Amino acid sequence: MDASKIGSSQFATWTRRRFGLAAGGALATLLGAARQQGAAAKKAKAHLEPVGDSGVGGFVTLHQLHQAEGTTIVVHANGLTPGTAYVSLYYDNDTCELEPYSADDVIGEYASNSAGIGQTHGAADDDLDEIGSVSVRRADDFTLVACATI
Repeated sequence: MDASKIGSSQFATWTRRRFGLAAGGALATLLGAARQQGAAAKKAKAHLEPVGDSGVGGFVTLHQLHQAEGTTIVVHANGLTPGTAYVSLYYDNDTCELEPYSADDVIGEYASNSAGIGQTHGAADDDLDEIGSVSVRRADDFTLVACATI
């Protein structure tokens, strides 16, 4: 066997081994970065509990925004009075108690469909860990009909 072929064969094996180690290291680094991003992603889901005998239920989902401060909030309510206008707000407290608020605290206004289902979504200026509750209120008189503690 030619000595130059043995050398090139060992070089090829050494190069493949080195490439494999480098690729494995790069993959491990990428997976570690993806896990860190996944761990940073915050989200929550809470059930809307009826207030009084309203019969309103449903759920709320919240997702912390990654690129900026704030949280997206989606409200899915059922048991609403068909055709009635509703508004959902978010609060610092965990009881949906009205606080001095601004238009920024309004998630959205919506009307229930004929099946008594309504939904809205919006972006809160607060981060997820600063939101204590989300409400469903009748838009005409602000009566609280459901509350979700986050």
